[in-house]
Amino acid sequence: MSVLKTLIINPRSGVKPTATLFFMHGLGDSSAGWSDVAQMLSQRPSLSHVRFVLPNAPIQPVTLNMGMPMPSWFDILALDDLSGAEDEAGLLKSTDEIKKLIKAENDGTAQGLDGHQIPSERIVVGGFSQGGAIALLTGLTNQNAVAGVAALSTWLPLRAKIAALRAPTSKNLKVFQAHGDADQVVKYEYGQRTVSFLRNDLGLAEQDVEFRTYPRMPHSACPEEIRDLAAFLEKAIPAQ
Repeated sequence: MSVLKTLIINPRSGVKPTATLFFMHGLGDSSAGWSDVAQMLSQRPSLSHVRFVLPNAPIQPVTLNMGMPMPSWFDILALDDLSGAEDEAGLLKSTDEIKKLIKAENDGTAQGLDGHQIPSERIVVGGFSQGGAIALLTGLTNQNAVAGVAALSTWLPLRAKIAALRAPTSKNLKVFQAHGDADQVVKYEYGQRTVSFLRNDLGLAEQDVEFRTYPRMPHSACPEEIRDLAAFLEKAIPAQ
């Protein structure tokens, strides 16, 4: 059982969920920060079968912010995707907690499922910034293949070890990667390098790794990006 508290948006009354989107917020945020987006997506007729699970990161000190405690999926030592200065233990711990939530969906023991099981192939794991890093790690290392990963304004951590950590079932992973080209926090080239790594180093098919650029968008989201995310979800976890 995961220790993470979650905000859950189930399909409207009388509709059984047949798919799930997990979405992890960014540094210093909470599930509430993305609840409006989840509500908006849930109201689309094409996604009315999806339940939205928004976990909350634990509160812990963050080195980059002078050791100040805040909601964080892992410690950030440097904002440089190539420095190699990473909190490996924190990254793997949070990834394991998301996997526990996925297993609860698989087993039908998750809150609000009432015994109804949702298999991994009907689950998309997504996140923004720091949460997107956890989403990518989870999608690549979960033993049962997930339907896809939605990675917004983020990067892939643990690149030196990910080839050894990844699950064999991840070879056909579908990834939606989105980034603003004016991102002042997680640089646009970090997203570009992640896409290149997924395709060239991990061998994911080019057509399975979608990369969308949003001109002049900073470290944020925009309506066009949310529409593109919805389109990805419609393909990855369509109504049955």
